[in-house]
Amino acid sequence: MIGSNDFKKGMVIKLNNEPFQVVDISLVKPGKGSSFAQTKLKHLISGKVLDRNFKSGEQFDEMDLEYKNATYVYHDRNNLVFQDPKTNERITLPLEIAGTRVNFMKEKMPVSLMSIDEKIFDFKITPKVEMKVIEAMPATKGNTANGALKLVKIETGYEINVPLFIKEGDVIRINSDTGDYVERVN
Repeated sequence: MIGSNDFKKGMVIKLNNEPFQVVDISLVKPGKGSSFAQTKLKHLISGKVLDRNFKSGEQFDEMDLEYKNATYVYHDRNNLVFQDPKTNERITLPLEIAGTRVNFMKEKMPVSLMSIDEKIFDFKITPKVEMKVIEAMPATKGNTANGALKLVKIETGYEINVPLFIKEGDVIRINSDTGDYVERVN
């Protein structure tokens, strides 16, 4: 059991028999009354975020997240397919949980499947991914009015804004959380 005063970011608690991750926490000590924990919680299965206050000393069960290494195989209209490298077992998850991450996933990419009580509910990819530019318009001299960026297509078919010096065939590093260009890879 863990008290609301001991909450830390990233911790997973059981609330109404559901897994919630503490996204943000601040302890509030008002002038009158007892202190309380003001939290932002993310439901780990549905992804919904809720704001919740807990009285000082409220007790909760802490849940352990389990991580399992896997390899991304492919996705179709409805599902993502992963493979366990040890058993060659195929694991499917609904496509909608991927969000924008699916734009930065390529075959044989290593991922970490996240589970609670052996039920897989989500996955993690590396925070920065390397992608090859497959289509890029040549840079136009003097075209710096829009911050010197142009749109290119990467190997997954996704289009991203990059600096003008990026050309077709370059490999670029992208932040998989935000979808922003980070740097060109030598």
